[in-house]
Amino acid sequence: MDNVILLSRHTSNSGILTLHPKLAESMGITQITARKIRFGAKTYQSIVDISDDLPLNGASLSGDILDMLNIPQHCSLEIKQNGNEIQMGPFIGLLAGYYQSSIKKYLDHLRDYVLLYHEIKGAILVFSLDHVDKTNQKVKGFLYNPLTKQWEEGIYPYPSSIFVMTSSVSSAWIQHFKSVIGDTVFNDFFHTRWSIHKKLSNSIGVKCYLPDTNLYGSPQDLYYFLKKFPNLTVKPLNSANRSAIRVFLKDSNSLVITNLKTFETKSYKFYNRDQAYTIFKKYFKDGEYLIQESIDVTGYRTITIRIITLKDHSGQWKAMGLFTRGDQSEENEGKLMPLVKFQKEMVADFLQQSDLYASLTYQELTHIAIDTVKEIESMGVHFANAAVDIIVGELGDIWISEVDHFNPSHEIALVAGYPELYYEILKTNMLYAKRLTGF
Repeated sequence: MDNVILLSRHTSNSGILTLHPKLAESMGITQITARKIRFGAKTYQSIVDISDDLPLNGASLSGDILDMLNIPQHCSLEIKQNGNEIQMGPFIGLLAGYYQSSIKKYLDHLRDYVLLYHEIKGAILVFSLDHVDKTNQKVKGFLYNPLTKQWEEGIYPYPSSIFVMTSSVSSAWIQHFKSVIGDTVFNDFFHTRWSIHKKLSNSIGVKCYLPDTNLYGSPQDLYYFLKKFPNLTVKPLNSANRSAIRVFLKDSNSLVITNLKTFETKSYKFYNRDQAYTIFKKYFKDGEYLIQESIDVTGYRTITIRIITLKDHSGQWKAMGLFTRGDQSEENEGKLMPLVKFQKEMVADFLQQSDLYASLTYQELTHIAIDTVKEIESMGVHFANAAVDIIVGELGDIWISEVDHFNPSHEIALVAGYPELYYEILKTNMLYAKRLTGF
């Protein structure tokens, strides 16, 4: 039978949950019994009664329980028995920022995550850290109303799982939430590019796909790295608000430096190491960047692929979509082509492979992406939402260029013209969050 309950308020009694006999039987309840009612992190001791006056799948809660647990009747809630508790949910939290004033701006965007609400169900709450009451374990936020399709402000217990969507969450906050709701807080960490590189470089299955990389400790490191690789990329350890920089040693005393976000390019002359160091200091702070061999260099054709990797409702990693730039034939080299979905036929065309070999290469790319996120996961972190950028060279060489592990935007699917896939990706995020709640 359908596990979505028809929840009503009972005003003539207190401390009682009443179930239709069929619903009670499906939960293994055949007589009046005592159970705790759970919604999110909060419970309430109650008596469970049975009545065939209720509609099929009907459940009636006394007003004191509804009010104490702040259970929203307008949501499509499911019910299950877990030991001596009866849980209503799923109750999913989207931690979207530190200040409520900032998350209000993103409520329209976050509606994308509930477009397929009928496949997710439950209570879905958007909240910020500045409206969390640690003492009473309550949070003021915006709950999705599937009837009006609007976000409505209210106060609720802590959700059963939390999808972290902001970098403003400290480890102390994460530990606080976990101490209350358990290991159901995901994408709850931030690692620098360097810490991820060090982890991957120790992986037998992944390290062979890594470009030569070093930490930028001083201008001297960059100077000698250029001697080895005259075309390289300098990336900030933390990508927030800073762009990667391409550094090209044109000849023994000429540098070309390009901002890879704005494509602003400047040329410099230098005649000794000190002059080169002075140039580098204008762009880079010691210890805040890594230096990486550039794969996509002029004269060597490459194709860059973004692979969206998520955990699904079964808790397994899967590649949800592969995207790249359009027609990257030689006549379009250097042009910024529109985003498209990456197809197996593109492998065959780009590498001049047979259909069989192109299919195997395509599978290898998805396996590399999934092996990469699993390796990061083995660092003891909990995440389920990532994107892996892979570069393929014209000779068939494969390189991991970037791992976007902190709440990457999946609007690339929209831009490429696949709205159905975009919403399926977001639904998959939500179904994993639902899995964590026990539903």
